[in-house]
Amino acid sequence: MFLDSFGSGLTMPFLVLFFLKTSGLSLEQVGQMLSISALAGLLAIPVCGVIVDRLGAKPAALASFWLRGIGTLGYLIFHNIWGLTIAATIVVWGQRAWPVVNQTIISQLVPSENRTMWFGSSRSLRNLGNSLGMLIGTGIVAIFNTPLAYGTLIFIDAISFLIAAVLIAKIPLSSQPIIKKEPISKKVWAIRFSYDSNLMRFLVAVAPMTFMYVVLVFAMPAFIKEISPDLSWISGLLFTVNSLSVIVLQVPLLFFTHRLNDLQKIIVGSVVLGLSYIIFLGSTFLASAHLNFFVPLLFVGILLFSCGEQLFYPASATIVGEIGPAEKRGKSISSYQLLYGISNAIGPFIVGYLLTRNISFCWLFFVVLAFVGVFLQCMLLPNIIEQSRSRESTIL
Repeated sequence: MFLDSFGSGLTMPFLVLFFLKTSGLSLEQVGQMLSISALAGLLAIPVCGVIVDRLGAKPAALASFWLRGIGTLGYLIFHNIWGLTIAATIVVWGQRAWPVVNQTIISQLVPSENRTMWFGSSRSLRNLGNSLGMLIGTGIVAIFNTPLAYGTLIFIDAISFLIAAVLIAKIPLSSQPIIKKEPISKKVWAIRFSYDSNLMRFLVAVAPMTFMYVVLVFAMPAFIKEISPDLSWISGLLFTVNSLSVIVLQVPLLFFTHRLNDLQKIIVGSVVLGLSYIIFLGSTFLASAHLNFFVPLLFVGILLFSCGEQLFYPASATIVGEIGPAEKRGKSISSYQLLYGISNAIGPFIVGYLLTRNISFCWLFFVVLAFVGVFLQCMLLPNIIEQSRSRESTIL
């Protein structure tokens, strides 16, 4: 996991610059290429869920790392838009598959009562790798701002994925356990398993927050640019603070809230996320008259956002792994991760539309969305969690 996030951190801030410097593509063409690959990457999420359920998590993990390693090497080979689009699509397939695999492995190996802490620890490790990668990559680009420097980062990124695949191959992961069920007719099977009402209720309940969690990376830079183009660099600093706060606060925050159950952590995390968007909304009214207060308020908001996501994401990842039976866990987790994939695909369009209409209306929309999310969680999740926990304790 560390190699995965370290390699991604090396290239994450510089990938667009690499394409522009080495391929001769325009910024518009690079945007089209990344949009096409992001949409195509949505297919990898349900496919990975099927692979996890039928073959186990290990083959899916190997496929995730091999796809990213080979696709990233493709960036160095191809220099036209079609070749780079194919390479980017292969990389995105691997990227979208990994969260499904990671959640499945933790759900498979860790007892129910410890999963939330493990999900939090894995996020801390991932952010540590990202931070170190971004720091080293920034240093290399700052000193050697040449196509060769960018190409070196891409090559190291690809090698890190391939090394991670070799290490995963040596981990003795057992096959996904299959619970024996009594034979049932095809008609009953179709009604019972083609539509999981608990899973659908869970997805509806968490969808508003997953969307808000994803879109901030698009909304914040565009928002700051609209307020003051000279402050555009602030968005990078804000997300660095976000990443570092996960490293520092994730495990302590989960430790101090260990008396809360997962539903309470989801709700508290959602409320805190909503408060962060209220702070961002308030900053719009200070931007014109009190610019000195505008920037500090953004940092207060990003710290609240970080605390909210650190409660919401690990707890929701734990619950989705318990909703269905073990042999359907991959399907449940892939459905959950599909929410993030869809948010990544449609988020920029929605944020762009709202910001061009009214800057403050954009944040107001997300504040309302947060309260809708909390309401849905209170209404839909309690019975789901009780049923999931009672079923798992019966199986054990």
